Amino acid sequence: MNISKYNHVFKSNKYGYLLYIGETNSFAKIDENLYVKLKEIEASPEKIEDLDTEIKQVLSKARYFVSDQGQILYEKRFAYYQKAWDTTNLGLVIAPTRGCNFNCPYCYEENKPAIHMTRKVEEDIIKFIQKHQKVEILNVTWYGGEPLLKFDSIQRLLKDFKTQIHPRIGIHSMTSNGYLLDEEKCKFFQEYPMTSIQITIDGNKEIHDKRRTLIPNIPTYDKIVENVDRFIFYNPTTFVNLRVNLDSSNIHIFPEVLKEFDNKWWNHGKKVIAYPAFVRDYSESCTSNCLLVKRIERMDLFEELYRQYGYDVRFLPEFCVGGCGATVINYYIVGPEGELYKCWNDLGVKKQIVGYLNSDEIINFELLARYMAGPTMMDSHECIECKLLPTCEGGCIWEKHKNLFEGRKYDYLCNTRKDSIDRALELHYEKMIKQQQKQDYEKDISYSIT
Repeated sequence: MNISKYNHVFKSNKYGYLLYIGETNSFAKIDENLYVKLKEIEASPEKIEDLDTEIKQVLSKARYFVSDQGQILYEKRFAYYQKAWDTTNLGLVIAPTRGCNFNCPYCYEENKPAIHMTRKVEEDIIKFIQKHQKVEILNVTWYGGEPLLKFDSIQRLLKDFKTQIHPRIGIHSMTSNGYLLDEEKCKFFQEYPMTSIQITIDGNKEIHDKRRTLIPNIPTYDKIVENVDRFIFYNPTTFVNLRVNLDSSNIHIFPEVLKEFDNKWWNHGKKVIAYPAFVRDYSESCTSNCLLVKRIERMDLFEELYRQYGYDVRFLPEFCVGGCGATVINYYIVGPEGELYKCWNDLGVKKQIVGYLNSDEIINFELLARYMAGPTMMDSHECIECKLLPTCEGGCIWEKHKNLFEGRKYDYLCNTRKDSIDRALELHYEKMIKQQQKQDYEKDISYSIT
């Protein structure tokens, strides 16, 4: 019997002795006596035998003690590849155009030509889907550029999906800047309802209108907000995810923006959710690191949202299998010329094309093999030693491979909690206390009424 390397037991200055067991994502407050014994066992594993039998059984069930240190890696790898080689789902991210009507300064697609999809490519998409005869569910995401610039392609393809293919659409979503979401389009999506649409906002009106402008430099905030109002009127069951891009210059404004949007929409029963998205630097030189938000600053933001604004932030880790569309066999980004990629970031980069809709030939097997079977978090010494490995998704595989194979220095891979485990667990315990106090209060009220 061994102590799992994914345990974390520590003394909190605020709340005493806390225990986290990563293998089962378990959490508990313990007394000083048990804390001392567990620390002794960490230093001298043979002292396990001195532990109370009942406590030992409880800790073993929670996998504080394990028979094999590597078991969690086998289980995580199994789940990872089970997801990767699933052939019952087909995921297509379709970019009907690489053109965009916006002029955002951080856009990683800014130097790619604005090519639009033809009717021939639309027909090839239908044939490509029909070839996947084992597929039961088709998941479609509209992407770009700005996909609504080619709304006619979206209309024709959705009608073709309905009449010409056998898999049912499980997820039908879109990533858009929201500027072109006029009444005609809102009404169309009543007939072909989306699960969700992601629209980007860069802060309050003042900040957004400096950063997300039309070409040339025309503000867009008011128009987007007006369009969101219109869209949710016609499509009340579709989630609108407002992605708020944050860097060190505007992170301070997020709580204000979140409160504003919640008061406008969410608090009135509208399915509009704002969330923070931390800007990443994908330039060759990575010259804007001074603007990137560090993990500790992210934790500062989440704590502020919880303490000062009362938002229900999840501080305890969540189980994630890991991987993404790039690591799944039946997942492709479809470019406007019918070219196929494995990652959103690869769209428009010729050397990253892995095939074409109208051909069964793999034209970049080396890249495909790296995405599907290359190094993962289970092959990284740093990841294997991290307390958060059992729950972690492993970070962006595109960034990981750029670091490994091209010598990049992307530092966005790790979970926000990594540098603040004690702090995150303290905040989680604090939430547990408050929830229990609330339940006890409500119980007392109910007793007094009866």
